[in-house]
Amino acid sequence: MTGQERKPIKLLLIGETGNGKSSLGNFILKKNVFMVSDSPNPETTEVNGDYGGYDRNNVFVIDTPSLQESREFNERFLNDMVNFVKEQGGIQGIVIVLNYSINTISNNLKIMIQILSNVFPFKDFWGHVCIVWNKCYYFFSQDQLEMQKKNKKNKFLPELLKLTKEPTGTEGSVDVQMYYVDSQPDEEGNNIRSENEIERLIKWGSKLTPINIEVVEYKIITEEKEQTESMGNNGKYIITQLKHMKREIRIYCNGEIRYGNWKIIKVESNEITTTSDIPLTVPTRIVVAATAVIAVGTIIYFVGKAISLW
Repeated sequence: MTGQERKPIKLLLIGETGNGKSSLGNFILKKNVFMVSDSPNPETTEVNGDYGGYDRNNVFVIDTPSLQESREFNERFLNDMVNFVKEQGGIQGIVIVLNYSINTISNNLKIMIQILSNVFPFKDFWGHVCIVWNKCYYFFSQDQLEMQKKNKKNKFLPELLKLTKEPTGTEGSVDVQMYYVDSQPDEEGNNIRSENEIERLIKWGSKLTPINIEVVEYKIITEEKEQTESMGNNGKYIITQLKHMKREIRIYCNGEIRYGNWKIIKVESNEITTTSDIPLTVPTRIVVAATAVIAVGTIIYFVGKAISLW
């Protein structure tokens, strides 16, 4: 069978800025398609995809940005991604690109997985997901690697699977494949271990039936965050406020994704407050009417009502 006749293998890369999604994409494709930088600022700002070279000309990789604070950026990126996948007729696999040295799940990744599990067929979602632990450098010993593999499988993976709930109740039987890769080795380094891992990844993808965007019902995902602000100095201590905020991410039946504005749900302060009915104005054009509780130490403002200006 010639290279042109081989079944296409299409992979969607997701992950945080700095984890090496673009360099991994180039490594998989065996050609430099995606822009790579050592800068902490994201190099990838748009969804892009291409086929590989040489013996990888049947492998198609879709590179994506990471989620940002900007509502407008996230909407554009996510809807571009949905349309890109539709145009390709679906994908075989979703590749979560993580940093080998970090064993925590970022909030952006949590939200991204929740979104993807709602725009792709939910029942088969985890069967089409794998993890690439990038920056697993070629000079790391095999003993160290084996120890990390056990740790990531027994501790990290269960936490990841909790982000969605399989309707069949078979969470314990979900087997998410993990690969360990150095996508930017030194020129003189022996990186055969990473090359073998990519071969395993491609073999995994080749066995999967493509999945496409499929939203069967309207969904709402709630994203939450905390924001600390300095309110000045009263001569004794720095006055701070801790704002608890949330916003809705709405997924429509046509696959369209829309973000709501951030809403303040609670404010905590270390200042003594005696004023009630304090109006709070935030940059996202949300007007919140709050009632202050008089207390010494931590003060909690319980939100009376919020007006969201969409």
